Amino acid sequence: MEQELARAERIAAGDRTAFKELFDEYNAEIVNLCYAMIRNKPDAEDIAQEVFVEVFCSIRSYKGKSKLSTWIYRIAVNKSLNFIKKKKVRSLFVRKEKKIQTDMTNIGTDWQLRESQYKTHFDKAISQLPEKQRTAFVLYMYEDLPQKEIATIMNCSLPTVEVSIHRARKFIENYIKTFDKELLQ
Repeated sequence: MEQELARAERIAAGDRTAFKELFDEYNAEIVNLCYAMIRNKPDAEDIAQEVFVEVFCSIRSYKGKSKLSTWIYRIAVNKSLNFIKKKKVRSLFVRKEKKIQTDMTNIGTDWQLRESQYKTHFDKAISQLPEKQRTAFVLYMYEDLPQKEIATIMNCSLPTVEVSIHRARKFIENYIKTFDKELLQ
């Protein structure tokens, strides 16, 4: 933690090299996290840029009480959730899904079609999860973070994270089962 605090202090003092190293270390992870949250690559890249602007501007508020990566993840999660709220991504998913379904007819083999449909339905299932479940699920499944760290990022208890992940998995399983039944009919 002392190293991370020293790194934050160097950035706060204007050390561009320290900030570039931090950016290089975490940028890909933050883009992936944002993408997992909002399911749109260009928007995820934009949000990741906003995250690092925020990191640079507010680095003085980092006190070393948690890992620097946890602090950055928290900013990324909050920015992603704010994006979802502001842009009402759910309506975009419906429009994109209709376009994907139209495009799927041109894909070719049944296997490719089914795989593409599963991905679409999986993405739609994630987008329909309540905010807390989506956040916990994405951090656990996509970022492979320990549940204790997720609790710190989400500012909630470990049991809340465990329940959120469990409920998210169940919802997604049931959503996919419904899709499977539709395919068989």
